[in-house]
Amino acid sequence: MFGRTIDYWLLRPLAHDRHPETEELRRVESNLSAQSARERFEKWNRRLGNEITVDPALRYLDVGCGMGEMALALAERGCRHVTGIDVDPYYIEIARRCAGSRQLQDRVTFECMDVHDMPDGRKYDVVLSHEALEHVERPGDVLRRIDGILESGVRPGGRVILGFGPLFHSPLGGHLNRFFRFRIPWTGALFSEAALMRLRREFWRPLVDEAESFEEVREGLNKMRFSEFLRYVEEIGWRMEPLVVNPQLKRWPALYRLSCLLMRAPVLRDYFAVSVYAICRRP
Repeated sequence: MFGRTIDYWLLRPLAHDRHPETEELRRVESNLSAQSARERFEKWNRRLGNEITVDPALRYLDVGCGMGEMALALAERGCRHVTGIDVDPYYIEIARRCAGSRQLQDRVTFECMDVHDMPDGRKYDVVLSHEALEHVERPGDVLRRIDGILESGVRPGGRVILGFGPLFHSPLGGHLNRFFRFRIPWTGALFSEAALMRLRREFWRPLVDEAESFEEVREGLNKMRFSEFLRYVEEIGWRMEPLVVNPQLKRWPALYRLSCLLMRAPVLRDYFAVSVYAICRRP
């Protein structure tokens, strides 16, 4: 807003001395429950109008699976061929333990892998990505790689199911809301990145990296705008049905209607598109 030095001193009194969640981060991650996985899957499905269908004959790939919640939920619902990939070996280890404890290892496989390293011969009917697309490098390239992995016309039902956010330029976009004593809207868009990173290094403890940019943090942010995502989808040639933006606002109908209007304004929509949910198909 005013440069790295002034922004730093403006925000410094508002930062927690210690981040209120990171002390317990690893313990919480290791206690992933079957109930939490089911609830997250059902929430995702509701936001897409319950359009995520389960077909035991189809092959599913979860890109950026994290601790495997969505992949495990699919296996529990009857899918027999589910693969989850993530670049973080810690998450993959948790996912594998959860699959074993629920006796789902014959239905779901977890691999520590970047989507770009997926062998060309491996194809999937349904590719999912939940709360990952805002973190990956070069999201356009990732979407194009996903398109290459998608099986073309061999089986019915081939699709890409996406859910991601908050986007960087939105009111919640800096992913630092719990870092400050109260919510500061448009943190990432308004304030100097250098100032925010300096505050993070000084106050967010225990710190898992010494990042100097959002891209360098443990689960980095790519700063993708909603308009960029729409351009990537258009370039690939996908059709999005449905496309739902900011479904969390549906509990407040007036706010949701306003959000839908803002999504029609090319200049404004990048600053108000918080979360995006879509099912993409080839024409």
